[in-house]
Amino acid sequence: MKIDHGLVKRFRQEVGDRLAHQRRLDQASGLPPMTGEDERQFARALIAQVLEEHARGEIGVGRTPPTAEEEEALAGGIHAALFGVGRLQPLLDDTEIENIDVNGYDRVFVSYADGREVLADPVAESDEELIELIQILAAYSGLSSRPFDTANPQLDLRLPDGSRLSAVMDVTVRPALSIRRARLGKVFLSDLVGNGTLSREI
Repeated sequence: MKIDHGLVKRFRQEVGDRLAHQRRLDQASGLPPMTGEDERQFARALIAQVLEEHARGEIGVGRTPPTAEEEEALAGGIHAALFGVGRLQPLLDDTEIENIDVNGYDRVFVSYADGREVLADPVAESDEELIELIQILAAYSGLSSRPFDTANPQLDLRLPDGSRLSAVMDVTVRPALSIRRARLGKVFLSDLVGNGTLSREI
């Protein structure tokens, strides 16, 4: 299903603002900060709240609100934009993709396990938004937040699924990132024989 990325961006900002407001309230009340999982659960509740407000607003002006399927897609997009990898998520969900190379927001190349190389859809609306996406990843992936800016133009991190991400800005004409997938788990001799990598005689 095609997602309205304009709405995702707008609602991500709205949910992010409410999340930040709650953090400030908790801090002022002397409460311990939410764990990463608690924050994600709270964000899901905020996303549902924002989408319900949007649906009521659409009905109020005589427009058709999003269907349940559209709302689910929007909710997933907003959550991915806040905590995940935004428009990169469908590529990471594709188990046949081995490598993802982005040279500017609209030049996205993916390499498949069978050797195919394909030009994919843009992963952002602009190079600035691509940098913002990488900054979100730097903030939420790994054990601690890492900067990605003109003073720190290179970034290397491991994504939650085990993939390795490298990104650069300013030192290149356009921001760029590469993701190397962690597709292979344990490999046994029987597997190597089965897929033809080794002969049975060996």
